[in-house]
Amino acid sequence: MKQVLILLACIFSLQAFAQNNAAKPKQWLGILTLNEKYKDAKNWTKEDEAITGDHFQRLIKLKNEGVVILAGRTQLDLNDPGMMGLVIFYAKDEKEAQQLMQDDPAVKNKIMLVKVVPYGVAVNKCD
Repeated sequence: MKQVLILLACIFSLQAFAQNNAAKPKQWLGILTLNEKYKDAKNWTKEDEAITGDHFQRLIKLKNEGVVILAGRTQLDLNDPGMMGLVIFYAKDEKEAQQLMQDDPAVKNKIMLVKVVPYGVAVNKCD
C-alpha cells in the first residue's frame, strides 16, 4: 500500500511539473528601430509624438499586466545606427509574440519597425 501511495505521489508530482512548464509563457525580445523618416527630428509631427506617447503608455499597461518584463531604449541620437528600443516580454508562442509587437501604435503607424526573437533572461536584478 505504501508503495502505491509513493507511486501515485510521484505521478501527480510529475504531472503538475509538466503542466507548470507547459503553461509557463516563453520570453521574447522585441527590437524596435526607427523608420528612416523619423531618424531626422525635423520630420516628427505632434501626431507622431502623440503616437509614441501611446506606445509608451501601452508598454506601462503591459508591464502592469505582467506581460512586459523590461522596456527601454539606447540613449543615442535619433540618426545613430545603434539607436533602438528593446522590449523583453512573455508570450505563449511566436505568433502571439509577433502579434503583441505588431499591435504597438508606433509599429502600426510605421514610426518604428520591429523584429521579434526568442529570448531568455539569464541574470535579473530582482533574483
